[in-house]
Amino acid sequence: MSNGQPNVSRMSRLKWLRHVLESRGASTLALFLMVAFGFLGWTQALPNQAIVIGITLIVIFEFQRRLDQGVPLLQLTCLIAVLQWLVGPAINYASTYSYGRYSMYVPEERYFRFAIPATAFFVAIMLGTGSSIRQENLLSAMDRRKFVSVGVALNIVGVAATVLSVRWGATGGSLAFLLYLLSQLRYVGALYFICSNHELRLVFAAASCVQLVTMSLGAGVFHDLVLWLAILFCYWFAQRKWSAVTKFALLGVACAALFSIQVVKQEYRERIQRREQVSIFGLIGDYLTPGGSAWQNDTLRLAVTRLNQGWIISAVLKNVPEEEPFAEGETIQVAIVSALVPRLLWADKKKAGGRENFQRFTGLEIGRQTSMAISPLGEAYANFDEIGGIIFMVVFGAAFALFYHGTLKYAARYPTFIFWIPLIFYHAIKAETEMVVVINQLTKGAVVAFSFHYLIRRVFRLKMQRPGSATLVSGRKPNHSPNLLNSEPEALNR
Repeated sequence: MSNGQPNVSRMSRLKWLRHVLESRGASTLALFLMVAFGFLGWTQALPNQAIVIGITLIVIFEFQRRLDQGVPLLQLTCLIAVLQWLVGPAINYASTYSYGRYSMYVPEERYFRFAIPATAFFVAIMLGTGSSIRQENLLSAMDRRKFVSVGVALNIVGVAATVLSVRWGATGGSLAFLLYLLSQLRYVGALYFICSNHELRLVFAAASCVQLVTMSLGAGVFHDLVLWLAILFCYWFAQRKWSAVTKFALLGVACAALFSIQVVKQEYRERIQRREQVSIFGLIGDYLTPGGSAWQNDTLRLAVTRLNQGWIISAVLKNVPEEEPFAEGETIQVAIVSALVPRLLWADKKKAGGRENFQRFTGLEIGRQTSMAISPLGEAYANFDEIGGIIFMVVFGAAFALFYHGTLKYAARYPTFIFWIPLIFYHAIKAETEMVVVINQLTKGAVVAFSFHYLIRRVFRLKMQRPGSATLVSGRKPNHSPNLLNSEPEALNR
């Protein structure tokens, strides 16, 4: 081997990483504007509604830019946070409706003086530190002939885990959560199906989601259904480039669909609990036709209430420290330790759900069967006050984005790992969860994802061309020839 060959291999590896990764999740201009809006909200130099609109438009624009590039997980996380922490509260403050206990508990100026900079800086650091991946380029060198077999195997494991959870999952604890994570492997299998070259790939992917659909319709709980279908759609959508008009039209349709589900799901649940025969599509049609219930004040108020996480955060702002002292990092420490120490070694380990922290920091009572969380933004203030809470959100956003960046770099080494990334971040992207849920999902989701992906690689020996081969270094797309060079991208290690 000549002295120059190791350098050539290193250059090939760097070109491969540049070929599939973007170093930032947003443009420089978008990041600058986001930080500027954060300072404007902090100083209350502009009307809060105008600042919220500006932040929302930036996040939507960056989300659609990467919608056909690969699953825009960071952008989706930021979009959910902005909608629930800023848009919902802005509508609530500007509305003349009466929201009862779901109203904002502090004046608008006080809420947005904390929420706008904390959210804007969180978004800026997330998109500035994190990466985006080019899914089509990443998978272009893969031999996809075994993707269907992998999908079938993961569906078998997922169904088995679901059956076992019925018997043993009711005991709660780590076993229940492990079985829950394993049951989600069906949707990882659906991703393998979608990106395979099989002519029935979409039928197989739909079959993977049959139980998800039936359970959601049977219980009237649509959160998992919406989130997983959105993720699956993003992977399918990223298989080709689309125009900006198509992407914005798609976002409009998605917003209309989410609004439709929000306005009908309460009546839908009530009717299925009474064991009535009801079609959710028929109910949506009844609500949305001119003169339907969707346009009544009560229904619109309910939709805003479900969008608005700010009423809980505002209750925390009112209650802490007047009635409850600042936790000074206590809940964050408990969340980290809870995620790392198994329940077998810690009998009093905190359970996920948020009920305890909700009552403690908001001072509000909720029913025994009700679970609400104060969200990372509320937890940041409850622990560290306004300035400290803003700083915490920056640190949390950076840690989240860097962890995501690490998973993408691993996917650049082993491309099929891109299908396993949602399993790690599934619960962590939701803006209403508490830190113990976020950290627990990231750690245990990562253990399951990396372990099972390693097992799948060893069993099925999926082949790919070497990253850094002549085709990639020259910038041309590699072909899909079955004569692939090796079973693992070992060139990245050389």
